[in-house]
Amino acid sequence: MIDIGVEKILKEYLITKGFVAEDGKVSIRYFDGGVSGTVALVNFDGKLMLVKQALPKLKVKENWFSNPKRMLIEKDGNEVYYSIVPENTLKVYFYDEENYIYGREAASEDCKMWKTDLLEGLLDFQVADKAIMTLAKIHEAVAKDEALKAKFSDKSFFYDLRISPYIESVVKKHPQLEAYAAPICRKLMESSITLVHGDYSPKNILVEGRKIYVLDFEVSHCGHPAFDLAFLANHFLLKSVKNKELAPSYLNMLHFMLHRYFDYITFMDRNELEKDTIQLLALLFLARVDGKSPVEYIDLESDKNIVRQTAFEMISSGCDTFKQAISILDKFNKDIQI
Repeated sequence: MIDIGVEKILKEYLITKGFVAEDGKVSIRYFDGGVSGTVALVNFDGKLMLVKQALPKLKVKENWFSNPKRMLIEKDGNEVYYSIVPENTLKVYFYDEENYIYGREAASEDCKMWKTDLLEGLLDFQVADKAIMTLAKIHEAVAKDEALKAKFSDKSFFYDLRISPYIESVVKKHPQLEAYAAPICRKLMESSITLVHGDYSPKNILVEGRKIYVLDFEVSHCGHPAFDLAFLANHFLLKSVKNKELAPSYLNMLHFMLHRYFDYITFMDRNELEKDTIQLLALLFLARVDGKSPVEYIDLESDKNIVRQTAFEMISSGCDTFKQAISILDKFNKDIQI
């Protein structure tokens, strides 16, 4: 297996693939921040391509391993999104099964992570609408497509990259949560309702003006849509803790997106899906301070305690709606106005 983290090797690899001429002008820029693989932006003769390679050991402090064959799932998930919402997805160019590498169209270098805009206080509701409606269209379409659901039946990578580091690691730190978490994990692993992105967050949505591109499909699987909803909602709750003065705006945007999503979908009962989402959200909220992948911007111990207190009360109170969850968060995050 070659290592495209070495610039010379990546350039030679792209020459053999026929994307780059031996005498062509090529520049390569590597991205920092991702934990699951090597990501490089290649500019050749004025054209941009993103090249990704999955790593067997993720780039985090604790030991965290996952089979690099997940890159095939990333490619397949990317192609499904492109077939249903091409306006918000980038096109796949190639996949190398031997070296776990895939290349796709690259967005403009002027794009920013939606996460960056949100943390800076730029809350564009047109961007939010495109983000949530992309997810709703995927969930709705694939829920009715048995062939696609069968194609994404493998949940092993979802277990390795989400259940284990986010939920099981939290239970190890807080063993009193085992009875609460076990049925949630079973439901996530046993459900086959629709295509779940598995990493649907503002970090994986690029924004250029009001244009968006959804990225990073390596945890895609046929599962329970509550995971995507909880994973996305979690980031808005976390940002409301980080930037308390903007908390009403973050929560208003989340409220808007949830209404848009639930007004669109027909494949599942709203109340059931909301309840499943909230029960999971409590664990994911806690996981971002006490799991294997803590969110970097919740760095104050006082804010970490707000997250912990909120999550534990959501669990102990039997909270099952977003309204109740926000009310609980408000008790501990004093500056939030609902």
